[in-house]
Amino acid sequence: MTAAQRAEGAPAAGAGLGAGFGVEEYLEFLGKEYLAGFIRQGGAAVKVVVAGDDDVAARLHAGLAADAPAEGFVYAAVDAAGTRAHLADQLFFAVAGQVDWTALARSAVRAAYDAAAFPVPEPPGDLTVGAVAAFYEVDARELYRSVRRALEQALLGEGGLAHEFRLAMLRLCQAELGFGEVDVAERDAVLGWLRGERAPLGLLRRSLIYGRIGRHNAQAMLTSLAGWLARLGHAGLVLDVDLARLAVGRRPPVDQREGVYYSKAAVLDAYEVLRQLIDATDTLSAAMVIVVVPPELLTDEVRGLPAYSALHLRVADEVRDRRRANPYAALVRLEARPQAVVVR
Repeated sequence: MTAAQRAEGAPAAGAGLGAGFGVEEYLEFLGKEYLAGFIRQGGAAVKVVVAGDDDVAARLHAGLAADAPAEGFVYAAVDAAGTRAHLADQLFFAVAGQVDWTALARSAVRAAYDAAAFPVPEPPGDLTVGAVAAFYEVDARELYRSVRRALEQALLGEGGLAHEFRLAMLRLCQAELGFGEVDVAERDAVLGWLRGERAPLGLLRRSLIYGRIGRHNAQAMLTSLAGWLARLGHAGLVLDVDLARLAVGRRPPVDQREGVYYSKAAVLDAYEVLRQLIDATDTLSAAMVIVVVPPELLTDEVRGLPAYSALHLRVADEVRDRRRANPYAALVRLEARPQAVVVR
C-alpha cells in the first residue's frame, strides 16, 4: 500500500462521469506498469496530469515522493512557483540541487575498484587509493592508474552521456580517490557548476569545462543524469513538475507576492520546455516526468495548453471514451471533471 493510499478522506477512484482516475488508483497503475517495469528497463515517459484541485495535486505529489524512492528511483520535485520553469537550465539546476552527487561519485568509484579487481573492503569502506592499496598491499600509484582507467572506460567510453557531464562526473570521482589530482576547491567548483551556482572559471577549466550549463545543453544534461543513475544501480529518475503557477494571470499586490509569476510569453516558453521533453523520450532513458496542471490550463485558450498547439497536439486526447479513462494516455485526469473551453 502506498503512502497516498493511506491518505485519509481520499475520494473514491474515478468518482463521477468523466472524472478520470483517483489518485491512489493512478499511483498504483504508475508503480506497476511504469516504475516497476517500463522505466526500470530503460524506457522513458512524460505524463501530463490534470489534478482536480489542490488537494488532489498534493496527494499525488506525496504519493510520488514516497513510491519513487521505494522503487529505487531518485525523486526530484520542481514547483513552477519557486523555479523559473520556462527556462530549461533552471529546471535542470532545480533537479541537480536535489541530487546527492557525492554519493553517485562514490558508487561509481566502488564500481571502478570492482572492475580493477580490487573491491573496497567493508568496513570501513574507505575509498581513497591509499587505504585500498594498503589493504591489498599493492603500489598506490599502480592501483590509481588501474582505477582511473576503469573510470575513464565507464564514463568516456560509453555513449548516451553529454561530453561535459562525463568530464564533471570523472572529476568528482577522482576527488573521491584522494590521490591529489582533484582538490576540494575543484570538486566544489564542479558541484557548483552542476547546480547553477557561480564557480571560478579557472577551476572549471582544470576540469576541461569551458562553458556554463544553459538552455542549449540543459536537456542533454538531464538526459545524461537519468542514464547515469541507471548505470550506477538506481532504477532511474522520477521528475515531478507542478505547473499550477502558470494559471495565475494577474500578479497579486507586491506585499502578497511569493515566488515566480509568468507572463504569457513565459507560459509559452514553459510549454516549449515540456514539448522538448516529450520529443526527447526517444533519447531519454530510465526517466519518468509527471507534469501536474490544474483543470483551467486544460481549456484556457490564453494561458492553457490550447495556447501552444505544438504541445497541445502532442497530449490532447482527440478521441476519448467519457466512461473509460485510458491510463496509458499522455494526458490523464485525476478526479477532475471536463470543463468547457474558455475563449477570451
